Amino acid sequence: MRVALLDDHALVLKGLIAHLEKSPSITIVGSHASSRPFRAMLATMPVDVAIVDYSLALDDIDGIALIKLLRASYPKMKILVISAHEQGLVIHSLRLAGADGFVAKSQEPDDVIRAIDAVMTGREYLPPRDDDKGETPALVALSPREWEVIRQLLEGLTVGQIASRSGRSLKTISTQKSAAFRKLRISSDNELYLLRDYILALDGGPA
Repeated sequence: MRVALLDDHALVLKGLIAHLEKSPSITIVGSHASSRPFRAMLATMPVDVAIVDYSLALDDIDGIALIKLLRASYPKMKILVISAHEQGLVIHSLRLAGADGFVAKSQEPDDVIRAIDAVMTGREYLPPRDDDKGETPALVALSPREWEVIRQLLEGLTVGQIASRSGRSLKTISTQKSAAFRKLRISSDNELYLLRDYILALDGGPA
């Protein structure tokens, strides 16, 4: 199996290479720290499985956009995502974008090989679930007010600016933000921005 790797963390990339090279059925055809040379490599040689990090450098392509691009360009290639972001919303959005499997960076190295075997035999690979991390989040459970706060956060407004614009108190906006984050199963603004395209695709909120 011809495998190509993309991860902007050198330690992770070297660790993956060292572990995968132990498998006699796997050949590493290339590894890169940014998407531009990675995509250039894919255009010049056949690859069976692309293992890509979901969250690359800030000046690189968004993870969801990258998966969509790879799926459109190489429909037969298997795409396996690795990430430290293992919330249900992340996994669900990557599956919708076209990923064949997902491995959390908290898993054992051997799980990457298991994931490769799974996707190469036509099966989807997801992390073992000991809680609800892999569940599809109940996005429509957001109230209209919570959707309003989320949309304005994604526009770049602060909690204070949203409060001023809406004529509601800072405490009210903060409470609605916290409630929305809890329902979306995210814990930071960074995670919200990583999922921007996916969340906006669901825009309109509840009917």
